[in-house]
Amino acid sequence: MTNAASLGFHSSSIPDTDGLEDGIATLALNVSLQALQDYDWAKGMEQEIFNEYVAAYANVNEARTNVRPLLSSAISAIIEAADEAPTDVTSVVSLINNNMWKAETNNLSQTVVFKSSQTPLIYDPMSTLVYGYASCTGVSILFVDALRSVGVPARVAGTPAWNDVYENGNHNWIEVYEGGEWHFIEAAPAGGGESLSNPCDKWFCSPAKMANGTKFYAARWDKSEGTVYPMAWDLENSEVPGDDRTEYYQSACGQC
Repeated sequence: MTNAASLGFHSSSIPDTDGLEDGIATLALNVSLQALQDYDWAKGMEQEIFNEYVAAYANVNEARTNVRPLLSSAISAIIEAADEAPTDVTSVVSLINNNMWKAETNNLSQTVVFKSSQTPLIYDPMSTLVYGYASCTGVSILFVDALRSVGVPARVAGTPAWNDVYENGNHNWIEVYEGGEWHFIEAAPAGGGESLSNPCDKWFCSPAKMANGTKFYAARWDKSEGTVYPMAWDLENSEVPGDDRTEYYQSACGQC
């Protein structure tokens, strides 16, 4: 996998790089390529998965900042300090989620907690770290960026409206790619004690939350599929591409 092969940001189906191709975009890509060399769980990754869910420097419409090198250093230190070194995606996700939110263990000198109703005021990763709090969207974006910094393919997912009623509120979490499939989990400040393996250990994964056709989406980078990722804080914005994940969540959570 090469730098040249990964600069697919400039193809016709990919969003432009916000004028950042000589700055943030390239710096994030360099960190991502280094992660492929450093971590066994990142080796052998498909180019498409790497481009979209590791190398991509942003998730939705959050402010673009050069946070990847900062996170790479901090998260790498968490991995190096582990009593038992993680060997696969599941174990590294658990290790990071258990340690990246507390100042005592995250090498970032800032504890991050959940605080509702912060988006769109505070949801880019740098703001979340500076303020020390964010709602589900902000902690999800920070979690995704932390995982990507050490070669774990991840993306933001969620629903814009529970039960397809906007007054019922929205929610965001993350999806992680392992074994050719997407699995989901929340950032610990929004939902602790969850696993990648069991959909039903998430508080929202239930028939009641699926009722009336709740729709689900995951954010991506490539626009070629034509699906929009609906952002509850910016519903008129159709610029962020996504995958429609409704069928998966309705099936997985409808059985809980």
